[in-house]
Amino acid sequence: MRRVAALIAAMSILAAFSGPANGAVLVGEGTSEAALRQSAAQASPRSARPCNDSTYRLISPGVGWTETYEWSFRASTTPSRMGKSGVANILKRSFDNITTARNDCGLPDRVSAEHRYLGTTERRPDCLRRDGHNVIGFGRLQFGVLAVTCFWMRGGRMVEADIKINSRESWALARKQCRQRLLLEATMTHEAGHVFGLGHVGERRHGRLTMSPFLNGSCQNSEATLGLGDVRGLEALY
Repeated sequence: MRRVAALIAAMSILAAFSGPANGAVLVGEGTSEAALRQSAAQASPRSARPCNDSTYRLISPGVGWTETYEWSFRASTTPSRMGKSGVANILKRSFDNITTARNDCGLPDRVSAEHRYLGTTERRPDCLRRDGHNVIGFGRLQFGVLAVTCFWMRGGRMVEADIKINSRESWALARKQCRQRLLLEATMTHEAGHVFGLGHVGERRHGRLTMSPFLNGSCQNSEATLGLGDVRGLEALY
């Protein structure tokens, strides 16, 4: 199946810091949709089946959360065509997919990572400074980039992570309402993987794993379910 032209980018804070003012930001580069569509169409045929693909990549060895990831949703940024409560439910389910190691491979949940939804907030997801709050919300990103995750590390551990979802995309919350759109859950499960320390794997040979940088296609939700490599990566951290 031809894969969707949709790059899921990660943004990272490179330097350890002692306070909100410190840290250097690296922004994941996006590409035009046309270029991504072409490369995506060429990438998928060589991808292994997700339950046979044990490949994973960590953002950095040992980098994860020592405490529960507690996050809030800036519901006021939700596009008018989407319901706020429906989006909140998708966000919670996406994080559950990571912390419970949801998979179709028969693998048990041996991942100790945890998250907690704190409710809505008017704080913004901010990739330029740390404010002590983990926030998810919608905002304008360049075309072809579905979402970005920004994270801060201190002493080799995650201490804060924000996610911005591209409000320019036409999202669907369920297959039954999907007509040539992208399902939010697959993208947000991928972004939750970044929050918990997983990096991208190569698209050409590992494109069916959740942590590959392209989605499997419009109205496809397969990457909301983890593959073998996604689970092994989480087990290596938690």
